[in-house]
Amino acid sequence: MVDLFVLIILQQFDLYYLPDDNVLDRFKKDVTSFKYTWRRYSATWDGFKIRASDVKKFLKDLQGDLGMSTEKNQAGIDRAIVQMNIQA
Repeated sequence: MVDLFVLIILQQFDLYYLPDDNVLDRFKKDVTSFKYTWRRYSATWDGFKIRASDVKKFLKDLQGDLGMSTEKNQAGIDRAIVQMNIQA
């Protein structure tokens, strides 16, 4: 019964006291986008990994703040991958 009470309070807080563009909503959208895109590229290995040759395409297809869909040239994506120290 206490859990239900706490749930209702948290839900009301979320509805009325957090701004429309809050961090939690953006995080949920980013995680959903990441999972959807990851599933497309990792189907061969049941979601555990993707091919090294698909990393650039994965980052390009990833939407939102996590991806590089706004990056126009391939050199910018290559530079970002080197900065992130992603190793195949």
